[in-house]
Amino acid sequence: MVVAAVGAGCSALTPGPSMSNRPSKLLGEPAVGRASVRCDPAGTVVRTRTGQPRAGRLWPERLIAREGPTVAAQAVDPTAGLAYVLVSQTARGLRGPYVLECISLRSGAVHHGPVFPPSPVITLNSVVPASGYLWVSELPASSSQPVVTQLGLRTLTVIRSLRLPTVTGACSPGVTVATGPPGSVWIGSFHTLLRLDTAIGAIVTRLTLPADVAVSDIAVDPGHRHLYVSITHVVKGGCEGNAMLEYGARSGRRLATATRGLITDSVIGAQLTAVPGGVWASFRTGMLGLTIHLRQQNLAMIAPPGSRIALTPAARLFHWAMGGGTIYGGGVLWLANQGGWVACINPRTGQARAAERIPFSRGLIGPLAANGATHQVIAAGGHGLIQVTPPTRCWQ
Repeated sequence: MVVAAVGAGCSALTPGPSMSNRPSKLLGEPAVGRASVRCDPAGTVVRTRTGQPRAGRLWPERLIAREGPTVAAQAVDPTAGLAYVLVSQTARGLRGPYVLECISLRSGAVHHGPVFPPSPVITLNSVVPASGYLWVSELPASSSQPVVTQLGLRTLTVIRSLRLPTVTGACSPGVTVATGPPGSVWIGSFHTLLRLDTAIGAIVTRLTLPADVAVSDIAVDPGHRHLYVSITHVVKGGCEGNAMLEYGARSGRRLATATRGLITDSVIGAQLTAVPGGVWASFRTGMLGLTIHLRQQNLAMIAPPGSRIALTPAARLFHWAMGGGTIYGGGVLWLANQGGWVACINPRTGQARAAERIPFSRGLIGPLAANGATHQVIAAGGHGLIQVTPPTRCWQ
């Protein structure tokens, strides 16, 4: 097990004079690719990809969109009933160019959108619905500056592109986007955190982190009041370790820091899911990994899972082997890990309402979105997108 510790000092993490709340105009970039026809969830079926429900004691699932091995990134908007997939036109290495596709979760209809240029690092590609728009992130092969493109959710029309500050060295965790206070999104990349006005493309708030750390992931709570940031240390040859920062989502003022405890046992950063009253973090500690819960007020650990979770066998919900993660939807925390466990959890107390270990052969990899109105969860499976019907008690 590889353990990387983050220094306990807080002063090095203070943005200080690098924080700005003065709006600055976003410099427009040329439109990428072409606009698509309207992405309509009730549109004409291009190719049907549905399957019959598979047997399962608690979590029956149904294949709704078959996907090949060239998917570089994907996301789901359950309210709109749409999935967005970034598909590489080259299978070897998934280096692109990338076609953005919109898939109806109801009919399986597929619409093709803009084409994005080749990118040498697949892990820097992402697709995120946030604040009423779709955000596609990439690092073009010809540049050291990541680019975030804002598109219409249903039209896939390119609205504008933002070229982010240059990434230097081997530590480049990627670009992460989260819904901010009304009319804005937060964007994290390398040393930079930006709050962007989605209507006019102005940068409302800019935070610059010290040169020895990089943003790993960001999340904003459902009330849009708190911004959580996972950071990793920039070291010779790459990144290592993890720490947590919390900011006011509107003001950009730092509220709390966590530089001790299990959160620092991560090999590189953490995947975050913000919930009412706190944030859940999932991270690798080597071949094993942990999912823990931190309190909004001071980023202190909450039990369960609690600080002793690392001492338990790595074969359950919060201590796992290889991979694991969470999402929040319908007022519920949804967890899945490569140990085969899936669970619906009270996001405040950490108590599991229902959990089941599913055979790996069924192919459930991880939840992407949950819809409280339909009581369905859309997840990534071994053969494509699947619709999961959780136990009724998950929604109570």
